[in-house]
Amino acid sequence: MRHARAADGSPDRARRLSDEGREQAKERGRQLDGHFDAAYVSDSSRTKETFRLLQLDVDAVEMSELYLGSHQTVIDLVQSLPAEQETVLIVGHEPTISAAAAILASTSPRVHEVRGGVSPSTAIVLEFDEWTGPGTITDVLRPQS
Repeated sequence: MRHARAADGSPDRARRLSDEGREQAKERGRQLDGHFDAAYVSDSSRTKETFRLLQLDVDAVEMSELYLGSHQTVIDLVQSLPAEQETVLIVGHEPTISAAAAILASTSPRVHEVRGGVSPSTAIVLEFDEWTGPGTITDVLRPQS
């Protein structure tokens, strides 16, 4: 998932969500309401705030690598997940999230929906037989506004 819409500001890592972004995160939380075994979140203010507003019943692991890293960081994280973590949420940034999803689900019929990037608060739902892939895009949840 890409974090919800952020307000302008500096430094970048400290940017918070805009009013619109807070509403987006709450909306996405209602859509994602379900069981997650784990959540991995960039350590930026806007991703942590997005995750908090999702109001999911799971603790988040904050990872600076998700702020600074490339799509390969997300791919490596997914491919190293333990089998007992069956449903996982990753909250990060663009273009990292869409690029990682496009590579992880490169043969998915819906990959064209994420190849060009995704807007704030978009969640890309992928299913895997095994975390090592390949995955299939089963849904792309986009904000209403």
